[in-house]
Parts: sequence; structure tokens; C-alpha cells
Amino acid sequence: MLGDVCFRTAHSLHNPTIQDQIIDEIICVTGKTNTQAYNELAVTRKFLENFSGDQVRFLAKGFNTPGDHNGQMSNGFRWPYGGVAIVAPFNFPLEIPLLQLMGSLFMGNKPLLKVDSRVSIVMDSMLKLMHDNGLPENNVDFIHCNGKVMEHLLLQSKPRMARCMARAPTRGRTARWRAASTT
Repeated sequence: MLGDVCFRTAHSLHNPTIQDQIIDEIICVTGKTNTQAYNELAVTRKFLENFSGDQVRFLAKGFNTPGDHNGQMSNGFRWPYGGVAIVAPFNFPLEIPLLQLMGSLFMGNKPLLKVDSRVSIVMDSMLKLMHDNGLPENNVDFIHCNGKVMEHLLLQSKPRMARCMARAPTRGRTARWRAASTT
């Protein structure tokens, strides 16, 4: 199903009207040039094209690594975590959140997506486009809030893992989320 959503959404992003709308939104909220905004959309579209059809199933591979003793082996499998949170920065309002979101969905997770409020209109439009192209509306929770509210939400939820894709001051919050998840 997600392969088909990727295919149809990538195809939609070739439509000049949709393409221009997304590019205009990126320019409006970030101040990027037309070329920079187009390139962000092009990278995102190529990602979706790459995972069209049944390509998603190749992501869910495991691995085997021989150990340093006879008969010892490490096995790893990519399993869903369940609920995950994606907190995306402002400087790439389409590319970073969409790639992280799709990776999470591909592995069977239920993501909560929080994009910087100054640029979230871009992902809002993209989610609507993806819903129009078959993504079930209940697959993603999209939240509009400030950083303090999101931090409180994450501290209360005690995540199993936290990754930060933001500037240095935000990394302190990530350390608090990690500490909360171990208690």
C-alpha cells in the first residue's frame, strides 16, 4: 500500500500546479530561492519514486554479523517500535520530515510528526496530498504546537529512543528525553 502511495504522490509532484504550490510554500516560509526550493522538492520526489511499488519490502531486511568467537553471531531485525515521534527542524520543511516520516511508516510505526510551526504549512499540504493519494488518515498524527508543549509530551510518553536533527540548544532536550525513557 505504501509503495502505491509513494508512486501516486511522486507522480502528483510532477504536476506543475502542485509542484508550484509546494515550491511557493517553501519559499514563503524559509526565504529559499526558487532553485533551492525546487531542489528540495526534487530530492523528495526522487525518494518517493525510489520506494514506489514493492521496493519498501527490501527495507525490512535483517542482518547477521559473525562474532569474534567460534559459533558466535549477532542477528538484527528491523522491527516496528510502535509509536514514534519525529521532531523536524525549520530549514528543510519538506525533505527532512517527509523522509523521516516515510521511513517510520515503511517499518510499520505510528508516527507523531511535529514540524517547526513556522514552516509546518509545507508538511500540512504534503500530508493532504498523500491522503489524496491513498495514505490512510489515521497512519500519522500531525501536531502543531510550540517546543515546550512537545517537550512535555515527549517527557510524559517516555520514548524508547530519541534522535535529534536540530541545532545545539535542542540537543539538551534530547538528552532529557533519553533520560526520561530509562526511568
